[in-house]
Amino acid sequence: MPAPRTPAPPIGPANRPSTGRTRNEQARQDILAATLALARHDLGATTVDSIAARAGVGKQTIYRWWPSKWAVILDALLAHAEREIRTGTDSGPPADRLATFLVSSFDLLTGPDSDGPLLRALMAQAQLDPGFAVAWREKFILPRRRALAQLLNAGAQDDREAAVDLIFGGMWYRLLVEHGPLDEAYARRLSTAALALLTE
Repeated sequence: MPAPRTPAPPIGPANRPSTGRTRNEQARQDILAATLALARHDLGATTVDSIAARAGVGKQTIYRWWPSKWAVILDALLAHAEREIRTGTDSGPPADRLATFLVSSFDLLTGPDSDGPLLRALMAQAQLDPGFAVAWREKFILPRRRALAQLLNAGAQDDREAAVDLIFGGMWYRLLVEHGPLDEAYARRLSTAALALLTE
């Protein structure tokens, strides 16, 4: 597990614009930034109260947009992942395009500054909280399945679903059990295996 990070300075409301819609969007971004910083530093100590204090907002503001701290953590992680994950180009060999997507995804899950521990915690919470499980599936799992199926873009639908299961099953197993690395070599092996499944 990565070492705890040194907390950054609080994110305050001092420089927020005064217009309602812009102010609300800025508050939302401050909440997401505060949540990600706190959860990465000490997930166990992250609460709605601590998020509100760090973001410089009232607790009721958070509950107006999210039902729980886990829902905020999920959205904060999603906002970060959307900026970081590269899907590659539409040209080049399918195996290379798929490997680029996987390597970019794996990079977020490994190393001292990774979000792997947060993803493990979110997956665990989804097993305990049926309401959160719905949000986890709809916001995180299904969009990534669709993106991966689009990258595969070959074979019958059932075969694509099986290939997606193969790739994400391998990724999650290594992330949760930590018996092997999530590296470029593994990304390429998964890519090759998935594409072979589609061409049988």
